[in-house]
Amino acid sequence: MKSTTRKCKYCLERYTPKYSTTEPCPKYDCRLKHLEANTAKINKANKAKAKGDIKSYAQRLGEAKKVFQKWIRLRDKDKPCISCGSVSSTVWDGGHYKKAEIYSGVVFHENNVHLQCGKCNRFLGGNELNYRDGLIAKIGEQAVIELEKLADTTRMKRYTNEEFEQIKLKYK
Repeated sequence: MKSTTRKCKYCLERYTPKYSTTEPCPKYDCRLKHLEANTAKINKANKAKAKGDIKSYAQRLGEAKKVFQKWIRLRDKDKPCISCGSVSSTVWDGGHYKKAEIYSGVVFHENNVHLQCGKCNRFLGGNELNYRDGLIAKIGEQAVIELEKLADTTRMKRYTNEEFEQIKLKYK
């Protein structure tokens, strides 16, 4: 095997490496600098990875809502707005009967979310009175009453990471 000399990138002196993978020269200071540089690279990579893995509760909720509401829009795609009966809207939402910000326990309840035109959902605050009438026509008064009771009893629900993952898998 032919031995070759290398130039140390820390002290800039020439040396003959003991192994082909050896980076720095055998000097203690050069090896220490090499170790510090590699540790910094590893820490930076781990930090970047961890940052991508850690999501806030609001981020996880938003991801699950996005998947769920897309499913709602596909489920109801040929139906009119639950509140006003419009079929000609250019913007469609998955509108909640019991508001998602207030009634977290029914955010992902299929009877609580229906196709709603952008006007009713965004500009009329959900058009709640007409939404309830449309909901009674669609699922029946008893189901609406049960939904309202469920919304009141689960008002402050906090979902777990596993529940968010199950919701995303179910509605994808």
